[in-house]
Amino acid sequence: MFILTCIVILLFFVIVAMLCVGQNQQKVSFVERLKKAEAGGTARVALRDEEEMNKSVVSRVLLPLANKYSKVFRAITPAKMIEDCDQAIDEAGLQGTVTGAQITTLSWVLAAALPLLIGLLLAPHLAKGILSPMQYFGGVFICLILGYRLPVGIIQGKAKKRKHEIQLNLPFTFDLISISVEAGMALDGAMAVVAERTKGALAEELRRTLREVNLGISRSDALANLAKRTGVDDLKSFVTAVNYISKLGGSLVDVIKIQTEAMRVKRRQRAEKAAAQAPVKIMIPLVLFIFPCLFIVILGPAVLRFAVPSN
Repeated sequence: MFILTCIVILLFFVIVAMLCVGQNQQKVSFVERLKKAEAGGTARVALRDEEEMNKSVVSRVLLPLANKYSKVFRAITPAKMIEDCDQAIDEAGLQGTVTGAQITTLSWVLAAALPLLIGLLLAPHLAKGILSPMQYFGGVFICLILGYRLPVGIIQGKAKKRKHEIQLNLPFTFDLISISVEAGMALDGAMAVVAERTKGALAEELRRTLREVNLGISRSDALANLAKRTGVDDLKSFVTAVNYISKLGGSLVDVIKIQTEAMRVKRRQRAEKAAAQAPVKIMIPLVLFIFPCLFIVILGPAVLRFAVPSN
């Protein structure tokens, strides 16, 4: 009962904060729309509304709400959590689409709303005695944890998938860069050629790095931003080696070839490690699901024969 009371109080404060912020935002947006209509911007407003309706529900409803209420929940959210969310967003390639403050705000809202919803749905079963209090509060607590971790978990899953894609494409991409540099092109030109002729997450990151260089950022800083943005360890070691050679001098082609060969060796070692772990991982479904079925099929007739007396 104490846990349910805390959840209801938390949800009450969340709703009050959302209503206070929502009223101010609604007044401001209404005044802005009136000014645009008076200035002859009705066509632009209609076009903007049509573009908004073509977006998904998450981009059109959830993210704007999270953006409005992020200022309220930022005070109770640890700064380290927001930084980790921002890093996961960068690794997932969702820069400019969502922010760490929005994700943490959705986590707090779901952590309050989901347990209350499930609690209200299960309350009649608790009153009838179908569910015990332990089961009821256990389900509410699981929903609280699930609602808190769901938005962050989705972003982290996308980031992990994208990092795996980048890691698989690294050796082939750096082979192309090595061939271009060996043919006489500069590193920036080789990266531009590879980014234009290839597709995928790594090509997008290379194009963004080249845009940073064109905007005036030094090549070493742009490459460092690339390594930090993707979060791939092999790419970090490659960037460190390239920046080191650029400062001290040396053969850039040899460095790229050595790094590419090291990436292939690491990839082969990861594959061997996964193959060695497969027998251990397969034991869990084998013991839980396959062995009981075999025991039933083999021992079932014998048990029935001894259990049923013969005439």
